[in-house]
Amino acid sequence: GLSSLQRVSLEGLESSAFRHPLDRDLTSLVQGAPLNGLAESAVRRSMSVVEQGVRLDLLSSAVRVSPEQLPELHASLLEACDVLDLECPPELFVQSSPQANAYTLALRSQDRAPLVVVTSALLDRCTERETQAIIGHELGHLKCEHSVYLTLGGLASTALRALPFAGAPAESLLERWRLAAEYSCDRAAMLVAQDSAVVAGAMLKLVGGTGRSLSTEAFIAQCAEYDAALKSANPLVRASINMQQRTHPLPIKRVAELERWAKSSEYASIIEKGTPLEQPAEQV
Repeated sequence: GLSSLQRVSLEGLESSAFRHPLDRDLTSLVQGAPLNGLAESAVRRSMSVVEQGVRLDLLSSAVRVSPEQLPELHASLLEACDVLDLECPPELFVQSSPQANAYTLALRSQDRAPLVVVTSALLDRCTERETQAIIGHELGHLKCEHSVYLTLGGLASTALRALPFAGAPAESLLERWRLAAEYSCDRAAMLVAQDSAVVAGAMLKLVGGTGRSLSTEAFIAQCAEYDAALKSANPLVRASINMQQRTHPLPIKRVAELERWAKSSEYASIIEKGTPLEQPAEQV
């Protein structure tokens, strides 16, 4: 059920505090690379042009959330930003779609607010706190600036692909980094919700395609069954599944990883440093 405990805001929170270890290590590696400053500047400029086009498209075909437009959702966004100590709240848009989804370009700049989009189906399917947790996941991408660093990592792996014995490992490492980045942002969602049942409930609704009540416990049991079945599967079947290209970790893996981190001393130490929120989000 939903936690009745007072939630806290996490002033001074650094992204390194909640990043998945692989995400943390590879980000540090890229930040310390020679010529990183020049490469990062170029990536930011090119992505800024893309963002301008996306923003114009959203202004013409989606609903921008504001104190006047969907004010409860706007207040929920600001609260999530407060919890994660994001000084510049993004522009939030609601896009009409039958698919429950959310995304961001994960680009922070000095001269304009970043963009976050949620779909109408997501709002219809999830409770207010589940929606806020999903927004928290997208804010995690912004806090970690994943678009910039994953792009730089991709450029580095492109250079390595031409080298004998280096191409495949570099591509595999980049793929693992992308998946680790999603785990980092599930942790950001957890820091916003401060209740694993809320985050897991949101994930289940996205996976199950329904707003009906679903059992997190049953889904975690399904995860254990999947792991056991994968281990005993025909080697050809196992190899085929392991080779599948994914932009996100398997949902069952995400829920299990989230539950594990929610019980960790790392999570507890972050929450212990927080200060109580003045107005906790209404439990739905």
